[in-house]
Amino acid sequence: MDIELADLLKSLRSEIGRARLDAAGQDVRFRIDSIDLELQVAVEKSAEANAGMKFWVVSLGAKGTAKAAETHTVRLSLAAETATGEPVLTGDDVSDLFSAG
Repeated sequence: MDIELADLLKSLRSEIGRARLDAAGQDVRFRIDSIDLELQVAVEKSAEANAGMKFWVVSLGAKGTAKAAETHTVRLSLAAETATGEPVLTGDDVSDLFSAG
């Protein structure tokens, strides 16, 4: 199954938002300074009226069926911040880890 790059980033944004909400009120939170992604993408050029290029994230094992498109490795380094420019804090309640010692 191939996924459009925009959909992957939308899903990542959603997961970070969910983790942020889960962390509300927790004593221990984590700050996301950067998110590093390394993806295998297939670049497909369209000859339709709205000609352009699409970037598809290739799932594992799908390299042989990349729709006759070129497959490339793309590395993205993203900085996470809120809409107001504040750093993103996420996390889980990990107090059990500290009380076990």
